[in-house]
Amino acid sequence: MSDLLAGYLADEEALRRIADRSYRHVNHFDKIVLVDSGDPRGYRLTLHAWCPPYSEQELRDELIHDHRFSFWSTILTGRLTSENFARPEPDGAARGPVTAFRQYRYSPEKAGVSTQANFYRFVDEAELEMTGETVEEQGNAYHLEYHRIHRVVLPRESMVCTLVLRGPRERDFSNVYNTSYPSTDTQSANVMFTVEELAGKLRRLRQELLTPGDGRTA
Repeated sequence: MSDLLAGYLADEEALRRIADRSYRHVNHFDKIVLVDSGDPRGYRLTLHAWCPPYSEQELRDELIHDHRFSFWSTILTGRLTSENFARPEPDGAARGPVTAFRQYRYSPEKAGVSTQANFYRFVDEAELEMTGETVEEQGNAYHLEYHRIHRVVLPRESMVCTLVLRGPRERDFSNVYNTSYPSTDTQSANVMFTVEELAGKLRRLRQELLTPGDGRTA
């Protein structure tokens, strides 16, 4: 992986293409899109990097969601901790704490392969129960189906970075759950990285990969 990053860093045109479709995600990680054909039936390869420190407000954000696609993820650095959720069963036999949220349907607003903005359509109030926690150590890989509801717990100390292979799109929207958005439709914009910003992020990640350690600190 470090050789691949070195290749990107030595290729100004590749850096420009990647920067034009990469941005700071609303869920507080750097989304670096390495490969994207633009075909919803195809695959996309991205780096997701969570880089502390985070503010107290960011740490309190709920960031609960599912996806439009299933994906495979490998932990390159750090330890990835996720909390898993589900809609309560109709019989009311909850397996864990149940919390009320507002539910939104998320759809990206695209310009080519760049996600320029995020549109959230308010759906209704919704209850979720927390069903458990998953911890993935550096070097682990896992698969997550598109309908699984989860949130990534923001790391407090060291960078966590994953290499994500997204499968073909399985629906046109994902669901987002939180208590901070209004009970109306809402929208936010993404700002793409400059070439200089992207290069700095890739250099930092490459240094993390080349630094000996067990990757367990999060």
